[in-house]
Amino acid sequence: MAENPDSYRDNPASLEDPLSQILSLIDARAVMSSGLRARGLWAVRVAPVGALKCNIIKGGQCQLDVGAARWALEEGSCFLVGANLPFIIGTDLDRIPKAAEDVFAGVKANDCAWLDTGPGPDFHCLGGRMDLPATAGFLADALPPVIVIHADEPAAVRLRWLVDRLEEELSSGSIGASVMAATIMQMIFIEMIRNIPSGQVGSWLAALADPRIGASLRALHQDPERNWRIEDLASVACLSRSRFSARFRSAVGLPPMGYLTRLRIALAQKALAQPGTTITAVAARAGYGSESAFGFAFRRITGVTPRQVQKQASREKEV
Repeated sequence: MAENPDSYRDNPASLEDPLSQILSLIDARAVMSSGLRARGLWAVRVAPVGALKCNIIKGGQCQLDVGAARWALEEGSCFLVGANLPFIIGTDLDRIPKAAEDVFAGVKANDCAWLDTGPGPDFHCLGGRMDLPATAGFLADALPPVIVIHADEPAAVRLRWLVDRLEEELSSGSIGASVMAATIMQMIFIEMIRNIPSGQVGSWLAALADPRIGASLRALHQDPERNWRIEDLASVACLSRSRFSARFRSAVGLPPMGYLTRLRIALAQKALAQPGTTITAVAARAGYGSESAFGFAFRRITGVTPRQVQKQASREKEV
């Protein structure tokens, strides 16, 4: 965003729904990773990575273990594991798991590793990952550690259709197939992210399903520069000031003004990376009267200074 007297509203992303807006801001891209075909009784431990990981069960059954929680997964189900979380997948999680880096050693992206542990059931899954840039905290913080979508859920029907199209592209050899496959994988991740459980506490994504709090969140995302007051947001939600504040904090995990600050800082991160933008202009759009006050809030939330963001963006453009 070049410096101008207007606002974040000049960016079409600010007029989209909140999830589309945030995905556009962080520019997170999903890619197909290696799949797995297995036979018998087995377990594989996947080390934590700074990315969202998803798997789609194409055939057979397995179990998923993340922390102290365990799920039984059937053919047609899918799961997404948050960044920096290890997990174990397999048909027998009581055995010592094999390291994923050993199982997938030498396997190219879009191909499947083969794990044969003897007689037993066959299994097939496809995997993908969405790398999260440094600006992705606003999204990552809203996601639960794990999202599981079972085969009998409505979202699973859409995901199966997408996976079928993905496999068609990967095997077609058609021109543009790699771009099509990457686009479909992006759609798979978005489908999973927007199916976050509605009862998730402390998540703006889940809170969008609340008709009253969701309305206030959409209003904030559509006009983040407005001089919002609690009374204004409570009116949008058709609640009293006190009931709105309590309900918002319970659903989102932050007070309304605290959420607005985080949203403005997320928008500022994107703006600072654009050529020709000054810190003074971005600070003003974020509602701060001085660079120093903006810089203090920015560093408190992001861990870096606005100038560091600009320097990093400049270095990346030179590469």
